[in-house]
Amino acid sequence: MNRHTGIKARAPAVAGQFYPADPAALHRMVEECIAQTDAGQQPHGSGPRAVISPHAGYVYSGWLTGAAWRTTAGLRPRRVVILSPSHRHGFDGIALPSAETFSMPGFDVPVDQAARQALVNAGLAHVEDAAHDREHGIETQLPFLHSLHPKAEIIPLVIGRTTTDQVAQVIDFISEMNDLTLFILSSDLSHFLTLDTARTHDLETAKLIETGQYDRLTPAHACGVRAVAGYMASRHGQGARVQRLAMANSYDRSGDASRTVGYGAWALFGTEDEIILNPHRTELLNAAREALQVRLRRGYGPETDDKSFAAPLQGHAASFVTLTIDRRLRGCIGSLRAHQSLIKDVVENTLKSGFNDPRFQPVTQADLDRIRIKIAVLSPSREMRFSDQDDLVSQLEPGKDGLILSDKGRRGTFLPMVWNSLPEPQGFLDHLKVKAGLPRDHWSDSVTVHRYRAESFAEDD
Repeated sequence: MNRHTGIKARAPAVAGQFYPADPAALHRMVEECIAQTDAGQQPHGSGPRAVISPHAGYVYSGWLTGAAWRTTAGLRPRRVVILSPSHRHGFDGIALPSAETFSMPGFDVPVDQAARQALVNAGLAHVEDAAHDREHGIETQLPFLHSLHPKAEIIPLVIGRTTTDQVAQVIDFISEMNDLTLFILSSDLSHFLTLDTARTHDLETAKLIETGQYDRLTPAHACGVRAVAGYMASRHGQGARVQRLAMANSYDRSGDASRTVGYGAWALFGTEDEIILNPHRTELLNAAREALQVRLRRGYGPETDDKSFAAPLQGHAASFVTLTIDRRLRGCIGSLRAHQSLIKDVVENTLKSGFNDPRFQPVTQADLDRIRIKIAVLSPSREMRFSDQDDLVSQLEPGKDGLILSDKGRRGTFLPMVWNSLPEPQGFLDHLKVKAGLPRDHWSDSVTVHRYRAESFAEDD
């Protein structure tokens, strides 16, 4: 049942509390929050499909909200979908407002009325103004939207008692409308824990988000858990590359270590997007070379303090490190699944490639100046569906796909770069079976194949 008052404009509920009520002061504060991020750099791809953005008072988390929104600066979304938990009103389902606009200090934001009606007609959401009347999770995002995307309309969704699958259905329904859409997943992290407990808890939340374990997230991890889990469970969000942008805690501003609130900002990209900025690529390559130097000098590798690196390198990701000399392979070892910070994974795999690849003798000091380092950062893998081997081969995308093939207790992987030497899909698959320890002509109904993409970069020749 739709429960609404038929209002045309939804008035601000938390102006003067969460953010300045004066239009000029609000504009200045939002611009400052956005400017605190790395304004000179943009991802190599087309920009994120979604961001996780905090919704606390700007003095506490505004700079993290700015970090999330800043990654969308290069986009031109037709609509922005903001999904927020319900903080003050209990109800079942997912609620839209009846208002035509959100009235904010100095500007208005229009609601996408056609999309609202389509969601209602599909039975995926309903109109319930009480869910929006005092809700800050959407409102706190709007000044950032107005600063970066002033022409966009919004689909404001407050999530009540519902399931992850229902949220995923809404996200897929909207994403299939074919207009460029940006999803904002409004959420803070832990609430009212002691400082040390909060930091540990929030790092666990970050790990679950960054490794795609959305089914393990609970409201104790993040108040916007349904939005985050729903997005990652949706067809639109599956296989998303997740990049950590920043993490912080209310203690940083309040100094109160007894009852803290955690905040985090992440950008979620498509599987094929390249997301690692050039300065961060350089950091990874330099860290890899330094790891080899330290190992040769001391006999053991360096201890990596990931907190001394940029936030995206502290996030969890899987990598492969390839060493070559005169363009010939000298070592290659990596991780198929994210299990530690990207910077630690790169350093660890560099050392394994240099000193533990069973195909080669350990790297020597004489090799070091001739070695070229190449790093591949893997996207999350997704299981492929196929009826038989011919169907699998027909789905392969040469030059793009990395594959993990498993059967009979054996497993092998080829990075996308292997297409350079095996350009034909059937040959690529046959050689992968051999690498996995299976006969070249092997096939059975129990074969499983996962597909991933890799973002690769290397030292200059």
